[in-house]
Amino acid sequence: MISSAFKPYVEKWLAGIQEITDPMKGLGTVRADSELVGDQLQEARMRDYALVCDEPSSLGGTDKGPNPLEFFMSAVGFCENVTLARFAALRGLELDSLETSVRGHWDRRGQGEWEGIEPAFKDFVVETRITSSAPLDKIREIVRTTHLRCPMHSSISKIGPVLDRLFVNGTEVPL
Repeated sequence: MISSAFKPYVEKWLAGIQEITDPMKGLGTVRADSELVGDQLQEARMRDYALVCDEPSSLGGTDKGPNPLEFFMSAVGFCENVTLARFAALRGLELDSLETSVRGHWDRRGQGEWEGIEPAFKDFVVETRITSSAPLDKIREIVRTTHLRCPMHSSISKIGPVLDRLFVNGTEVPL
């Protein structure tokens, strides 16, 4: 699943960021430009890619794509998977499969005009599912490192509590 050819890329990336001594040179920028093209239909552009975002038809959308909050949750999962793959490559962890499921809970009433009710997320559940014949301690260590080093996981941890759950070979194990 993670090729041996991937490790040199990760080592080069890690060496490059470890050489940064000026905090200002360590700052990264991520950009996406979004445009409303219909009642709730939007297009976002980042680098050479385009995404479509929409709301379900029950909310007046055309259901042509995920809604913004679904993109947010998938971004957390994508970032977790990328971060875990990098550390797995660095530490020689062989994976047969990796899936991350992310849920966030928020008060929908906050989108209305009620005082004192915010639409911010209250908490998150991040479930990491790994199939591997590697020792459980090695898997746990890499998952813990992933949660500490993933920019999205680090960000959601500042918003509210995050319940991290790990499933290895179909069985939940304590982190």
